Amino acid sequence: MQNASAIRQLCQAAAILGVLCVTTIATAGIKSERQLAAIITQTPAPQIVAEGSQMKVADQAAAAIAGAQTFWGIGESMQPLYAPNTAIVVRPIAYKDIKKGMTLVYTKRNGHVVAHSVVGEDAQGYVVQGVNNDQADRESVNERNLIGVVVAAYAATDSELRIELARTLVSKGRLTREAARI
Repeated sequence: MQNASAIRQLCQAAAILGVLCVTTIATAGIKSERQLAAIITQTPAPQIVAEGSQMKVADQAAAAIAGAQTFWGIGESMQPLYAPNTAIVVRPIAYKDIKKGMTLVYTKRNGHVVAHSVVGEDAQGYVVQGVNNDQADRESVNERNLIGVVVAAYAATDSELRIELARTLVSKGRLTREAARI
């Protein structure tokens, strides 16, 4: 498990400097560095705004994008990428333009709206998974249930785990600093 080893090395270096290191990055559901790099590259990092203004700022951003909608992120399935209470802006996307790593919003058969990242394809459509989930969703995203792609996110705080994960992937040459947005 190379990812866990790299995290441990970072934590050991931090300990030498007397800095507390959070090791929960290694517990994120998606373990593939290649998939995580694609997600960090294709999914926007949250812009930090004042607590309580996340949805207002997202609504303003969505108003400038044709067909865009806003959603309030709850739950922990997208940590460390997005913390709970992150407002996201979702714009329509042509099904043929979807790429691995994009975070899509879709409606499940039970009516719940979900935002998860593309990790593959199957006969039913695109396979998606929450970054913090151990398994891909049971339902695939297809042209009928697709709402759109996340194009912006607004949070009161950035996830320290997202920042550390991005730094780890940069240090291993999996991402550039620009793609990691750190």
